[in-house]
Amino acid sequence: MNIGLLSTDQRLIDEIIHVVYRKPLNWIISSTAADLIIHLAELTFSHVIISDRELDFGGLEEFLEGLQQAKPDLKIIVLLSNYHDVTINEKYVKMCKLMRLDYIQPGRSTAVIADDIRAWVDGSGGDLRYQHPVGRLVTFIGSTPNIGTTLASFGVAYSLAAETSQKVGYVCLNLKSSKLHRYLGRDENGFTLDGLRAELKAQSLTPDRLLLVCDKPKEAHGLHVLYGNMLREQAEFFSPSEIVHLLRVARRAFDICVIEVNAYWDNAATVCGLLEADSKVVVTTADIAHFQEDFSRWIRQVGSVFGLQPDGFELMAVQTERHSKHSEFTIKDIRKETQLHLIGQIAKHGDALSRCNQGKLFDMLTPSHPMYEEVKAVAAKLADFYKLPRKENVRQITWLQKLMTGRKTAS
Repeated sequence: MNIGLLSTDQRLIDEIIHVVYRKPLNWIISSTAADLIIHLAELTFSHVIISDRELDFGGLEEFLEGLQQAKPDLKIIVLLSNYHDVTINEKYVKMCKLMRLDYIQPGRSTAVIADDIRAWVDGSGGDLRYQHPVGRLVTFIGSTPNIGTTLASFGVAYSLAAETSQKVGYVCLNLKSSKLHRYLGRDENGFTLDGLRAELKAQSLTPDRLLLVCDKPKEAHGLHVLYGNMLREQAEFFSPSEIVHLLRVARRAFDICVIEVNAYWDNAATVCGLLEADSKVVVTTADIAHFQEDFSRWIRQVGSVFGLQPDGFELMAVQTERHSKHSEFTIKDIRKETQLHLIGQIAKHGDALSRCNQGKLFDMLTPSHPMYEEVKAVAAKLADFYKLPRKENVRQITWLQKLMTGRKTAS
């Protein structure tokens, strides 16, 4: 089996051929597109790996179009680098998606790229190849840890399940401090993300299996919950290819899936959860250290390394005060500093901590609690954006509930 590789990165070439890949394959290395064209005319190739560093954008686009037309059965993957500006990186990703080409996101290490290529060539990671999205992924990340990101993201997922007729998933990818099971009053011995390690490593997880291991709370019909990793000491052992595999399976299992990741970008789940997302929501507070310093250092500085543009995020404010004092920062200040679109906000609720610690988070998502309308407003925006069909009886039930509440008050 002949495999072509268009790259001048000797370190990557050595990693793929001599370190990672163990099958006796015939690798044809080309340093220029012209050399690769000559080899393609003389030999039969099953796979071709092309680095975007060897051609400019227009040249690469033209080269790939010609290759697809001349060799329709050839499997092609594009290695995207972070040598370009963030806006240019997005053009490369969009090009690959429109041409339905497999690609590897920018910002990956040589070892990770080689590992992804091995899975792609072997076919063991078949779903790592680009496919037209079946379901949507909405990833929530906090600008700072422990500010209420779990509360906000789960509330939105709950409302999406309640308001739409879609199959909604919630996947906790907070590998180091997952507490959702406690907030919902679930047994710690229940199924959690770490229980899927073997299947993720073997790239064998299926949508049916994912649905089977998800919790289906009776309080949230239509919502499927995968609780986060409980083995904190193993957080660093989750590889990017394993996380991407999980997210691609989640796309096929759910119509829309809410992902929560850790605020720190030192793990595969946070980085891949954002790279794979259709919508990215950053959660922050009116604390200037959160919406200014933390936001800038993580979203702007670290995010740009992975090709993520700050204005690609939506903004959600939490722990906001209903009646801010003149000395306090407001939503207007947060929006001005971050320059992001505000998708919604959640006020500071005095009962939030006690209810979560008692395992009564669902009590905050009932119509009688102020938070209900806050998360419902955010869910409605996402439902409208992705054109998710609503439940036919939602408005009718809401109207009846208000009518009955009014009668009880009058009597």
